[in-house]
Amino acid sequence: MPAHSSRHRAGFTLLELIAVVTIVGAVMAIAAPRFRIARSTELQLAGMQMAQDIDVARTRSLSTRLLVRVSFNTTTKQYGGYLDHDGDGTLTQSAAEWQALRGFGERPLPKGISFGRGAAPGIPDDASSQAVTFTNSRVEFDSRGLVRPMGSSGVVYMTADLEPKAVVAISVAPSGNARFWTWSPEGGWK
Repeated sequence: MPAHSSRHRAGFTLLELIAVVTIVGAVMAIAAPRFRIARSTELQLAGMQMAQDIDVARTRSLSTRLLVRVSFNTTTKQYGGYLDHDGDGTLTQSAAEWQALRGFGERPLPKGISFGRGAAPGIPDDASSQAVTFTNSRVEFDSRGLVRPMGSSGVVYMTADLEPKAVVAISVAPSGNARFWTWSPEGGWK
């Protein structure tokens, strides 16, 4: 008997490896899209993050007894929080002011999400048609955590760019309390 026939061959052939890689690739192509976060879920998370950031800004105004602003830029799709760190009663929205807030600083909206109402009407008691209803697209909290000017309130709407029925809103009452809303074409605002 030849010497090489008594040996046991170890390893895989190139054909076997190509077959395995092809099968694994096909399974991943089918399964991978199911692991992506749905655009509406991403919108919900972005809205909850913004509501928390607004609450952080209000809390900082209360703890520092200083003026705090959250400013919304619909063009660049971002918002930022600023603290009047020198106590002069004015905010210039400088890097020093957003760093003094020690919160969220300047935050861009996630890709595919914009300020806007999409296909949703305004929340109850909001008759405007804007994406950000605060004066000058900003909300300010005074040293007592109340919205400034006294008695004012507003709403920020966000929508998924490719799903106009996916809309969330964050309303801020004159007391400074933020509320998170979700639009459902079947059930309205909740």
